[in-house]
Amino acid sequence: MLWPGTAHAIPPSISPLESASTGGLATVDRALARLQTHQRLLVIAAHPDDEDTALLTWVARGLGGEAAYLSLSRGDGGQNLIGPELGPGLGLLRSRELQSARRIDGARQFFTRAYDFGYTRSLEETLERWPKEVLLEDAMRVVRRFKPQVIAAVFPPTPQAGHGQHQASGLVAGEVFELSADPAAFPELGEEGLSPWRVSTFYRSVWWNPNAATLELPLGTIEPFTGRSILQLALASRSQHRCQDMGSVQPLGDATGRLAWVAGAGGSEAESLFEGIDTRPQAIADALPEGQLRREATERLARVAEIATGTRGRLAAAEPGAAAAPLLEIVRLLHALEGDLAAKEDAAHRAVRELVAEKLEVATEGLAAAARLAIDAVAERPTVVPGQQLEVRSIFWNGGDLAIEDLDVTVVSPAGWQAGTSAPAEPARGRFTTQLTDERTIRVDVPENTDPTTPYFLRSGRAGDLYDWSTAPPDVRGEPFAPPPLSLRFAFSLAGVPLQLEREVVHRVGDQAVGEVRTPLRAVPELEVAVEPRSLVWSVGARKKATLRAEVRSNVERLVRVRLAVTTPEGWPEIEPIEVETSPARSRRTVEVAIEAPADLAPGRYEVALAVTSDSGARYDRALRVIDYEHVRPVALPEPARLEISAGDIRLPRLERLGYIRGASDGMPELLERIGLPVVPLSAADLAEQDLQAFDAIVVGSRAYEVDRALGRINDRLLDYARAGGLLIVQYQQYQFARGGHAPFPLEIRRPHDRITDETAPVTVLEPEHAVFTTPNRLGENDWRGWVQERGLYFAGTWDDAYQPLLAMADPDGEEKRGGLLVARLGEGHYVYCGLAFFRQLPAGVTGAYRLFVNLLALGEDSAERGST
Repeated sequence: MLWPGTAHAIPPSISPLESASTGGLATVDRALARLQTHQRLLVIAAHPDDEDTALLTWVARGLGGEAAYLSLSRGDGGQNLIGPELGPGLGLLRSRELQSARRIDGARQFFTRAYDFGYTRSLEETLERWPKEVLLEDAMRVVRRFKPQVIAAVFPPTPQAGHGQHQASGLVAGEVFELSADPAAFPELGEEGLSPWRVSTFYRSVWWNPNAATLELPLGTIEPFTGRSILQLALASRSQHRCQDMGSVQPLGDATGRLAWVAGAGGSEAESLFEGIDTRPQAIADALPEGQLRREATERLARVAEIATGTRGRLAAAEPGAAAAPLLEIVRLLHALEGDLAAKEDAAHRAVRELVAEKLEVATEGLAAAARLAIDAVAERPTVVPGQQLEVRSIFWNGGDLAIEDLDVTVVSPAGWQAGTSAPAEPARGRFTTQLTDERTIRVDVPENTDPTTPYFLRSGRAGDLYDWSTAPPDVRGEPFAPPPLSLRFAFSLAGVPLQLEREVVHRVGDQAVGEVRTPLRAVPELEVAVEPRSLVWSVGARKKATLRAEVRSNVERLVRVRLAVTTPEGWPEIEPIEVETSPARSRRTVEVAIEAPADLAPGRYEVALAVTSDSGARYDRALRVIDYEHVRPVALPEPARLEISAGDIRLPRLERLGYIRGASDGMPELLERIGLPVVPLSAADLAEQDLQAFDAIVVGSRAYEVDRALGRINDRLLDYARAGGLLIVQYQQYQFARGGHAPFPLEIRRPHDRITDETAPVTVLEPEHAVFTTPNRLGENDWRGWVQERGLYFAGTWDDAYQPLLAMADPDGEEKRGGLLVARLGEGHYVYCGLAFFRQLPAGVTGAYRLFVNLLALGEDSAERGST
């Protein structure tokens, strides 16, 4: 099995971090299905969760073809329902969720280098920030690597698609289809070894106009080895987008998918997706020039299809071993053909050789499963530091009857790790005694210059809204992630046929609660340093002090003496270096660091940077935060040890207790507490039991009604609190909130919802002397400057006259929206619905947003200023 995310031939049916096995009948069947046909589909859209999972599943699991999804971005600009990650961290999580989805639907995953800058209605803005020539180059790279016969665009290149990034994906899909016919296009890709590839047919989804459909797909077809329909598998795949609340039931019954033919083979009367395309495996040879090699290639590939078709037809009534002999013959045929093609290096031969190599990999994995072969590669620990040696155990089990000869195990490491000594392994101790064909201990040397294992597209930062992947190898660009740093290759002869299998090296432990747990192997630096908090907001006009917590992490098993350096802004009091000593065994030491601003602190932004220097003189200034959820493979996000400080004139109301119900990806309680507000986190259980009248105000975090469904059931208690004189502030919620009638007076959210996507959009204050804009901070034009990504989202579209709109704003060339901030008297108290994106502005240190938010907290109170923060 190759590394996750590559264009390997058989997308794994289980996570590569699950226990090793032979793969069984399902793996054999999928291999045979892919060997009997040559059907390749590429779906193109803009974001994670945009993909047509039903179409991908139909091709990969229903037809036995090869399917892939090209997402222009990693969804970095969205929201997160399950955790704190936003920005690049959210992009990593969503990339992993896409990989988890692909493991279910059987397709592959690709990306361009575009960074999701957030929602926009404008195609023009999208192409300003994502230059079209860059998108086309990256999309063409995927086309030439994957070699699809059919491209399907999810969105049209028109305003009907809504999001400007959706429109861009539709535009790119159409243009890359046209450009694929031009062998002279993108000559720079030829330098990466990618030969031109002409796509035969272009389809487009019709979700926005079902009457335009020209082709229907039977999604009720049953996949025999799971017993589930194509639609059910597709919805299980879609449900992996957990951070986007895309979980779905998997209904029984027939269903139909629909597409519209746009151009190319088949025509509008086509009755199948690949109509007009020769999908026989022997058609792969058509790209070769006329001659003996082409005739031999055609004959061999036709024989491969014949054997695969016949064997698969008998397999359902047999067991995996029945396919071993036919697959051995297929491997022999493909080995011979690959050898014949190796002598030619022109573009046509290279393209055919790549497709034949893929079929050979399919056959090899199927043969291994049919022959009951299983391999594993396990490291002694989950992390390794440059310069260290790592012990790895290779495990090979022949559970079948075919003879294994000449087994050789070698190290495969794109990171340059080298194999040291190798010896037979001592039998592992456990509850059961197992007999293995071969087990070895391999010592691997990790070079001193090894980089930490981090996503390749984060290593050089970004150029505007494009990831810089110029330092990545060409064959990695566009993949979800780089290959793992270490794998083992098992080369052997099976019944006289040479084979190779690869297995990623992972760390494996037994957990008494859940059983076997596997963790990817990572290279980590000798030392890491992190700082908390990562952001502060201070008021000007008073000397400010804060205590930071610097955490020094040692990844080595020896005592390390380090010097912690803290760099403060120019003109601030300097901080002497701090000597820190770690304990001998991979420890974490927390050091408190006092920082102080000058008395004449001016409004603006400031940075405090931390770094540690080891006793060897090496310097480290960041930590690797592992993003890890049960449904995805862990991934490390590099975070510089920096504190961002924003300074402004922020005056606080007098509050004794501020209740806060946390929403999705909601760090606002901690941010409000840091500026001096007495925040009390509240759960649904707290709301049911506590005396709510003890709170001066209660804030409901964004999407809190989705995060905790119990909140809707006890919503009446919140409304009663406001009626009795309390202040209830509800930040943006989605459609379920409006449908559930959780607001005290009628309030509707339109589809698509009203939002202001331009963070610089002019804001009109409708009631300038309203307390929201005067107490305790008098707001002005400067308070609307410096906002990030957007003004707000999920504005109320219509509302009862009981609400008073306080703000009006509009995107460029857009309609004015007044539903972003609504205030209503409710009994003796106040109710506020606010769609402004405080969940983005406060973490970004936007002082104007802080001033507005604390003014909201003072609404309805006869409170004087409590003082400066």
